[in-house]
Amino acid sequence: MAFLHCELKAESIRMVTSVCAILPQDFCQTDRPVKTLYLLHGRSHNYSVWTRYTSLEQYAEAYNTAIIMPEVNRSFYINMKYGLDYQTYISEELPYLFESMFHISTNSKDRYIAGMSMGGYGALKTALLHPDRYAGCGAISAVTDILKHVTETPENHPKKQEFQGIFGEHCDLAPEDDIFFLASRDADAPSRPDIFIACGKEDHLYPESVRLHQHLQSLPYKVTFEGWSGVHDWKLWDEAVKRMLKHFFAGSVI
Repeated sequence: MAFLHCELKAESIRMVTSVCAILPQDFCQTDRPVKTLYLLHGRSHNYSVWTRYTSLEQYAEAYNTAIIMPEVNRSFYINMKYGLDYQTYISEELPYLFESMFHISTNSKDRYIAGMSMGGYGALKTALLHPDRYAGCGAISAVTDILKHVTETPENHPKKQEFQGIFGEHCDLAPEDDIFFLASRDADAPSRPDIFIACGKEDHLYPESVRLHQHLQSLPYKVTFEGWSGVHDWKLWDEAVKRMLKHFFAGSVI
């Protein structure tokens, strides 16, 4: 595998921002452009954590797949009320830039998105806002019930100020911010992503993952849920990303 760190000038967020990428060693020589996974970080992390705290590069060697890891700070992957348009960056500009610069597929059937915690929310929101653009979506220890998190955060908690920056002073969430709403809205869409959910049974977000799985099962989605003993930490996420890659890309062995 080839490892790349680059700085991109992103017009949608009006700044130079960092991206990590893992690319198949011979991706330029392949006849067919490779599949791509956009892998998103959590609220307390940055674009580099997947390569620093997991064996992602080692796992990726088994698959002819590019993995792109962008930086979004603490934005929840949303076009912020008082901030930058990170949803536009993730869903539109970033794929365009990488698909223009590298020999990776522009076919929606070859494009995947996943993330953990805040990144799990971002992946679900992005894939369900654009169900025709992604073949699969991975939600690892994901925030799924964003309304619950916003409304239950005390007014004097620092996280409340972050939510106000994202959603506005009164934290008025739009229907499109709700993962359950988006899933129901897209139920009859011509194409929908294959959804993989993983969470540790002792994780405080586990009940949310269970509820989302049950909701998706009641709709015409292809959904896989894997839960095992674990908490909200890198031991769980290392195993989860390994299982997710196998789930999505087992047919792409080099």
